[in-house]
Amino acid sequence: MRNDTASIAIFTSSVLMKISSMAPLRSDINNLLTIKISCKGVDWQVSSVAQICNQLSESFISGIERLFIRDSESTSGTTLQDVIDETLWLELFHPFIAVRTLYILSQRMESYVVSALRRRSTEVLPALDELCLKEYQASGPAPGSPFGIARQGSAHTVAIHRL
Repeated sequence: MRNDTASIAIFTSSVLMKISSMAPLRSDINNLLTIKISCKGVDWQVSSVAQICNQLSESFISGIERLFIRDSESTSGTTLQDVIDETLWLELFHPFIAVRTLYILSQRMESYVVSALRRRSTEVLPALDELCLKEYQASGPAPGSPFGIARQGSAHTVAIHRL
């Protein structure tokens, strides 16, 4: 069994997606796919990656167990008003049926992603066990929050961690 990982990095004028694999009992990482899309606007970037992921074969993307989402420091001064549309995040997460751990390595994206997951928590990322946030805050998701309750209602609990 492989340990597949996807990483999505959002930059000011592009988005980079990498899918890699590490065989058990080995320390080397095999990059399976790297895609760079030149476009501006986080909404366009998330939508573009979502379209690509939804077109990849199910056997290729369905084995991904860890998903990382981050932005570059150069985009930290820009606004994310155009990412409020939760359907973009849901569309992006839809093909990742085996993801057990989701890492949001961007404080400014946390609220958008968590909000999308709260609304449709069992429809996307059905195998999700851990949500790792860069800036876990008391006002953010916590055990017993609507996100946690929705998963618990489906007999599936998601642990929320601060990185």
